[in-house]
Amino acid sequence: MPEAPRQGQLRRRHRPGRPGGAGTKAPETRRQQSKERKLTDMTNRIMLRAHADENTVQFRTVSAHMKSPQRFYVTYDELDRLQRDGCIITNDIHSFARLWLDKRRDRITFEFTWLTGRGFDRVEGVEQTIHLRWSAFRAFLETCRQPDGPKDFKAISLDVSRRPRLVFDGNQANLRAAIGNAQVRHKLGKALMTNFDWPDADEIHLYNDFTPYSFFFREFRGEKSCLCGGLILHGQEDMSKAYYGIHT
Repeated sequence: MPEAPRQGQLRRRHRPGRPGGAGTKAPETRRQQSKERKLTDMTNRIMLRAHADENTVQFRTVSAHMKSPQRFYVTYDELDRLQRDGCIITNDIHSFARLWLDKRRDRITFEFTWLTGRGFDRVEGVEQTIHLRWSAFRAFLETCRQPDGPKDFKAISLDVSRRPRLVFDGNQANLRAAIGNAQVRHKLGKALMTNFDWPDADEIHLYNDFTPYSFFFREFRGEKSCLCGGLILHGQEDMSKAYYGIHT
């Protein structure tokens, strides 16, 4: 049993939410948690290394959990086709890679399937997906074939878990109408979650569009206005089948 306070002594009671109380975390603890979150983010990121030779570019990946089991060779012809067609699928030994471009978002995605074992009608391996800025990798491709151009490239994968802040500006009549309709409210919430997964953006500002339940949007990176377009509800003659589409 706890010892009873002696005469002349007062037992202090900690109140939640007050300094020193059980409901308050020390600033050091909050800072430590922030550092831990950043550390976790970094350990989930992957570094892509590329080395250019006469006919190919060799890729390797490095993360906190593994290194790629081999170098993956992609020819210059395949990389030229990537720029022309926007997507390629290629293989090297027993591993595979899919590369595709999203020039609108300035992004190139590498999707590696590293096969580490096979036999008895089964295969084993690891999949890795890496998102990089296309402008940075394109600059490397444009210079690495030159005799005195850089032959090595490395970059950390983009943090695609980061999402921009959504801001509804000006007249919010369409927003109020969408929220007031249960079917549209569900469709709008899903559209906002799936269509604006843009880690490079800081904010997406949405404004009333002349189409009911629809919006004009503008992307901001800091103070810079970037991509703009519309988030439009199509098929409103039958709300059960209506759907949101994004247009740029």
